[in-house]
Amino acid sequence: MSAGLARYLKDFSAPPPTAPEVFELPSESEIAFDFAPEPQIDIEALRREAHEEGRAEMQAEMGLAHQQQIEALIASHAQAEAEISAAFEQKMAEQLADALPRIAADVQELLATHVMNTLRPILDAAITERAVESLSQTVRTVFAGEGGIELVLKGPGSLAEKLRERLVGLDLDFKHIEAPGPDLVVEHDDTVLMTRLSAWRESVEELLK
Repeated sequence: MSAGLARYLKDFSAPPPTAPEVFELPSESEIAFDFAPEPQIDIEALRREAHEEGRAEMQAEMGLAHQQQIEALIASHAQAEAEISAAFEQKMAEQLADALPRIAADVQELLATHVMNTLRPILDAAITERAVESLSQTVRTVFAGEGGIELVLKGPGSLAEKLRERLVGLDLDFKHIEAPGPDLVVEHDDTVLMTRLSAWRESVEELLK
């Protein structure tokens, strides 16, 4: 190859060696490592925190269980109270059913006794008036036309006076003898007339027993 042509062609031969670069390492005093400090862990604080958390959870569970027990007791008490109330009402109904007829009879008897005690003086006075009036009519009939005779009246003075008032105008004499008992007796020889007030009062007493 000529020298003239060679200067136009690329040189594909290996390049000449170059001098190596020299790096200087830093000294130990110049080396500095910037590491963040390790965190300090408080084991006791972690234990206390775990203890408090466990205690809080235990108290919450115990509180819930206690509340459930209280609610169960309240429900049980309410049910028992309702059952006792129902049983008591049933017992009262049965006792009332048995007692009502007797109570009604007692009330009726009490009212009858009260009414009888209230009306007794009025009835007694009316029966006495009727008895004296009936006796006076009997005396008029039995001793009609007989004048100047004496009738012996035995019994309460009030009844004897009532009989005299009803026999005014008759030619009769009266002799009164106070005697116990409610009846008035009229006697002349073998003739004996009397009221029946004692029988009436015995009937009333029998009713009031």
